[in-house]
Amino acid sequence: MLRKIEGTVRAYRAIDVRHVQFEIQGVNNLIFLELGQPWVLKSGDYVVVAGEDDGRSGKFNGYAYLNDTKQVFGKSNPGLLDGYRYILMGLFFSWAIFPVFIHIPEGLRRLKFGRKVDRAAQLLWSRKS
Repeated sequence: MLRKIEGTVRAYRAIDVRHVQFEIQGVNNLIFLELGQPWVLKSGDYVVVAGEDDGRSGKFNGYAYLNDTKQVFGKSNPGLLDGYRYILMGLFFSWAIFPVFIHIPEGLRRLKFGRKVDRAAQLLWSRKS
């Protein structure tokens, strides 16, 4: 279930230019962002993150974020093109059977994730309207 978390960044840990973990004041979740472009945030910035809880790790996986302080928006790479590519390759090579069981399910997973990323981005944009 997608939801939004918003508040002031209390602390962050840069993993690399496209991955960051951070905490928001008053929120009891560690937020993990994996973006398609470099992230922009620092302690004290007011951010809104849309995503969902990861039941296994206890983290909140953010799919899109909006840094209100710096007016920066970012989202995960949805992989929709890859999803379609996997499905087409699976269908094209269906005579070999193997791709049908590997490529098509992976393509469907990527399409499902892409829809989640798009819905998360829409949650943030509907907030701005």
